[in-house]
Amino acid sequence: MLMTYDVEAKRTEKFKKLLRRYLIHDQYSVFSGDITEAKAIELRRELSQLMIPGDRVTEVTSANRHNVQVIHISKNISGKGETQRQKSDEHRCDFSIL
Repeated sequence: MLMTYDVEAKRTEKFKKLLRRYLIHDQYSVFSGDITEAKAIELRRELSQLMIPGDRVTEVTSANRHNVQVIHISKNISGKGETQRQKSDEHRCDFSIL
């Protein structure tokens, strides 16, 4: 799993502390590592409780090197309820990678 976040500067420490419990801190707001599906669900649940409108978390998962899935996670404008997950296929186009 690869996970990044884009939040207000005053909230970055909260995200950093949470993500460090599950993944390796690679640089600034980038975290990665091997994680079980159960732990990934747990992490997503905790992120849902931490996130507010305007926060953006991007999750990249792969079952193996040939199957990559990119999900953008956001909170709805009211700030209530579960986070919204939007699948992205931008990484599948050669020209968007360059």
